[in-house]
Amino acid sequence: MQSAYTSSIPSSFAGSPAAGALPQHQLLSRLFWLRWATIAGELLVLAGAHFWLEIALPLPALLALIGVQALINGATWARMRWAHAAGQPELFLQLLLDLVVLTALLYLSGGATNPFVSFYLPALAAGAATLAWPYALVLAACALGGYSGLVYFYQPLHMHDQDQAMAYHLAGMWINFSISALLITWFVTRIAAAVRSRDGQLAQARERQLQSQRILALGTQAAGAAHALNTPLSTVAVIAGELRRDMANNPALALYEEDLRIVEEQIAVCKAALDSMRLDADAQGRADQSAALAPWLATLLDGWRLRHPAVLLATDLRQEGLSAGQLQDLSQILLTLLDNAAHAVKGRGHEGEVRFALFAAEDGTMLKDGQKTAIIRISDNGCGIAPELLQRLGHAPVASNSGGAGIGLMLAFAAAAHMGGKLRLQSAPGEGAVAELQFPVS
Repeated sequence: MQSAYTSSIPSSFAGSPAAGALPQHQLLSRLFWLRWATIAGELLVLAGAHFWLEIALPLPALLALIGVQALINGATWARMRWAHAAGQPELFLQLLLDLVVLTALLYLSGGATNPFVSFYLPALAAGAATLAWPYALVLAACALGGYSGLVYFYQPLHMHDQDQAMAYHLAGMWINFSISALLITWFVTRIAAAVRSRDGQLAQARERQLQSQRILALGTQAAGAAHALNTPLSTVAVIAGELRRDMANNPALALYEEDLRIVEEQIAVCKAALDSMRLDADAQGRADQSAALAPWLATLLDGWRLRHPAVLLATDLRQEGLSAGQLQDLSQILLTLLDNAAHAVKGRGHEGEVRFALFAAEDGTMLKDGQKTAIIRISDNGCGIAPELLQRLGHAPVASNSGGAGIGLMLAFAAAAHMGGKLRLQSAPGEGAVAELQFPVS
């Protein structure tokens, strides 16, 4: 349980680990720094008691015990360089050793009468935050046993100024409370922050998994639809061929020449789309080769014009020197956005226009890791998108006036994330819509 928990805490949220620590040792790193803070506090208390209060203490023995704590911390630092994550027994042993050394220190410095006897509390707080309840319960029992034994067995403190003993004791209790409160607050807040971060990451992972399952289901349905459409499409192609032959034998049918040509073109487009879908599985299994972006886009747009010959498309592909990979994902995104723009301007007749522009992103809009970025902006002068609909597009299926369901945009958003890019939609009712794709290039 603990090893899985420790490996799930990211260092970026849990704080800086000790030098040389691996990410799966975040809890050991917390104990490492907690122990150094405790050692520093103990040395300051010894210095104050010896030089300021002039209390007779067995300094060699006390310093030797603090040295043992430092050795334990050195061993912990070396342990954090191993790849194997620390489990519950190891964490329990670390905290138990701290309690044993602390008990020995208190035995030599007044036992339960020592105002710093509450130094047990930070170790117990660390155990409660990191250990499973059986280990934490045993640790608490050991601390209680040590405290109880110190009530009867200890070496008393010898103070020169007995009249100020109570004042010194109260001051020591205040210092002890302050140090213990700071250590407990620091340790517990770090662990709580790590837990919150882990829960947030788990929630994001569940959301991504649900989205992936939904997209996989859509892909399965698309494959089934492609298989179902293949037979009727072949039938239509055969009928179109027979009509072509009849037209050659009957001059009276020549007035339908243009209509038949359009039907044959659309059949060719549909067959090309189905063939492309059948090749997707093989294409996804291979590394997508990079290509010069502007010429590739020009070819893509020429093919799209065959599907929407009545739509006015204005292009700006003057940005040269850009190359891109993952062209399959890029093609899916752009065709979806272009089709949506074409549907949006249908009602405007000859005034409807779709604009397509490619340009390099400015430094302020670069993606992570400083990667070179390009932006493709597709805009239209259609009727725009309602605000309540705009918030849902790309994230859930929606019904639209054009008969679509928003599934293509869901796939487009997923494809943009897969290729390391971002897709954004902007619109104002009556003023058209703008889709902006930001993606990495070379």
